[in-house]
Amino acid sequence: MEDQNNNFTLGADINGPLLAAVISIEMIGGLIANSFVLILTICHIKTWKQPSTIFLTNMLISNLLIVLFVMPFAILTCSSGQWLLGKTVSEKEATCKANAYTNMSIYIIATLSLVLLSFDRYFFIVKSFAYQKHMTSNKAVIIIIISWILGPALCTPPLYGLGTTEFSNILVSAYLPLTKNQALLYTCY
Repeated sequence: MEDQNNNFTLGADINGPLLAAVISIEMIGGLIANSFVLILTICHIKTWKQPSTIFLTNMLISNLLIVLFVMPFAILTCSSGQWLLGKTVSEKEATCKANAYTNMSIYIIATLSLVLLSFDRYFFIVKSFAYQKHMTSNKAVIIIIISWILGPALCTPPLYGLGTTEFSNILVSAYLPLTKNQALLYTCY
């Protein structure tokens, strides 16, 4: 972490408890809505052979990961006004780096899930004959597995010293700041 003053506190212009309350409401709503739709999707066994159902389920699971593994840390940080994970500066840096890696991996997986679902629906509508001929549930699962491998793989460069992890008092989270070259690399994936 290249933070010069090792500041793990929120900025004065952020109302932490209010923001924590809003994120908590969003988290509860996201947990209920995504769980409900996931349960409905799982209960309809007939549709499991359709690639679109597999892509939808993938997106629901990735959204649940955001609700379960990203939002609680944001709520904790907002409500306390500082990064609480770790007693010493080095422990805070380590947990910040792990949190940033987890957050970015989950965000990339969720984004790829939405992109895959969008492409699936696009090809189903625009190229319906080719879609039915080429897209199978096995291919959908393989594509999803690749996206789940790709997400964490794209977040590993800062773990090997190719970038930094910082605590943002505006984003209320640890994040991976990108230089222009890194942004280009991440954009090109």
